[in-house]
Amino acid sequence: MLKGVNRQVVEVSQTESVYFERILFFVKPEYYGLGEAKLKEKASACVGETLRPPQAKKEKKFRKGLAMGLSAAGGAAVTALAAFLMQLAA
Repeated sequence: MLKGVNRQVVEVSQTESVYFERILFFVKPEYYGLGEAKLKEKASACVGETLRPPQAKKEKKFRKGLAMGLSAAGGAAVTALAAFLMQLAA
C-alpha cells in the first residue's frame, strides 16, 4: 500500500489482463482505518468484477447466431418446396 500526503492508495499489480499491468485505487478517507489486508481484498474483488466480460454480450451473440441459423434453414426449406412444386408442375 502506498501512502501519500493527502490520499491513501492501493496498488494492484496482478491484474491478469493483457491490457493493464497495474491498477491504482484511491481510498476514501472514511475507510483509511480499515486495514491494508481488507483494502487489498476489496480492490482485488473489484478488479475481478471489472475485467470479466458482461454476460449480456455472450447471450446477444448466441441469439444472433440462432436467428441467422433459423433464417438459413427457413430459406433452404422455401427453396426446396419451390423446387418440389416446380417438379410436380412439369
